[in-house]
Amino acid sequence: MGAQLQRIYGTYAVSRLLGAHYLHSPLFRVDYQGLSALEENVNDPRYHDAFNELCWIDSDVLPTDVFRTMEVANLTTEVLDGLETVPGSAGGDGGMCLLKVTLPYGIADRFPDCYDVCKEISPFASVPRRGRPLRVAIHVRQGDLMVVESHRMLPHGYSVAVAQHVAGALDAVEVEYQMELHTEIPTREFAVTPGHVGIGDHISAPVVVNPEMSSLQEFSVLPSLKLFVNERAIDCLRKLATADVLVMSRSSFSYVAAVLNRNGVVLYHPFWHSGPSSWIPVGPSGDFDQLLLQAAGRAP
Repeated sequence: MGAQLQRIYGTYAVSRLLGAHYLHSPLFRVDYQGLSALEENVNDPRYHDAFNELCWIDSDVLPTDVFRTMEVANLTTEVLDGLETVPGSAGGDGGMCLLKVTLPYGIADRFPDCYDVCKEISPFASVPRRGRPLRVAIHVRQGDLMVVESHRMLPHGYSVAVAQHVAGALDAVEVEYQMELHTEIPTREFAVTPGHVGIGDHISAPVVVNPEMSSLQEFSVLPSLKLFVNERAIDCLRKLATADVLVMSRSSFSYVAAVLNRNGVVLYHPFWHSGPSSWIPVGPSGDFDQLLLQAAGRAP
């Protein structure tokens, strides 16, 4: 889900960066629908409908309905330069060309500040402080990563360290806060087999998943912590995208929540997708520039 939404918002952001028209393509289906679906081995064929409604982006009015169509696996500057030599494309003979982009990251990852425009179309309104505690949302990506590509998971110790640095920075300026942990854990032991929903052919042998694989005991040291475990993905996205401070995972779901968060401070562990310059980079030990966080914590 996160990867598909990131592709949509990334494509929109790149279109604004380039001054190009945007034609919206909604989600068609979602294969991985969360840990509960994986546990039950059952997917909802209409799962994507709620996300399409929430994350709809209006298409631009096109000046013509006559254009050449090109499918682009990954949009890069080299692809754009090549359009000048394609007959019937903008830059060639002045005609219109519709690029059907699968991945926008050849440009979006080079110019990540382009994502700033997504705040303007975010479906999530900012929540005024008005004397309430600062909301610190910690996203811990687990789910299907317990079965495939487990190397992508950040250790719990990293997330705890970041949260402790956040707590120390906010305590130093006497800002009241509420910490939230958003994650998924299995409710029982179960086996994931080749062909399993959300997994497909990514594994060649059964993998056993159990609650002990994702124990949250390490997080018990955090103050004022509230757990949000196995919540609906759309509810989790809303909470992350409206948090005052968002501690990201190495996750497209985190990334989408961050680019849609209008006013929150984003703490970003660098990974294969570059982050906008407004995000605060976090080191492997959970350290970051606490002065930037403290300045935001004093804001009303």
